[in-house]
Amino acid sequence: MKKILSAFASVLIIATLHAQAIIKGTYAIRNVQTGMVLRIKDANSKDGTPIVAYNPVNWKCVTWDFQHVDGNTYQLKNLFSGKTLQPVKATIADGAGLEEQPIKNADVQQYEFIPVEKNIYLIKIKGKDLYITPSDKDGKVNSQIILAKKDGSQLQQWTINEQHPTM
Repeated sequence: MKKILSAFASVLIIATLHAQAIIKGTYAIRNVQTGMVLRIKDANSKDGTPIVAYNPVNWKCVTWDFQHVDGNTYQLKNLFSGKTLQPVKATIADGAGLEEQPIKNADVQQYEFIPVEKNIYLIKIKGKDLYITPSDKDGKVNSQIILAKKDGSQLQQWTINEQHPTM
């Protein structure tokens, strides 16, 4: 009986992790390993501006409005620019950098938030096995954010911190 209850509890925990509630609101997206957040470089609203790592601050240029698409898939709208992130030239490949572009209803602009544990996620571009990853493992300011194959490290894990910036 104890084995059955233990197995049931394990299944319930796994199901709870994968049946996450819909994320609503505005958040900074912080890397678990580096502590850096996703930012549009130099708070520039020009199309093609790189997405980079930056120190955590309560600014609009590091804050993303989670727009639910379906299941655990979201489009992320930057509060400063009103734009989203996508691979450079919409090329979905290992090592591709991310840049900001106007919002369209396109898979290259949609991301799956896959729970690892409570409030820690892998962020995978929709339909591909590529994950949002800092290019610099030490978190250098303004280092490029890229797509990379899953490697099981904390460098590909992210937390979300709700914030409501005024600047």
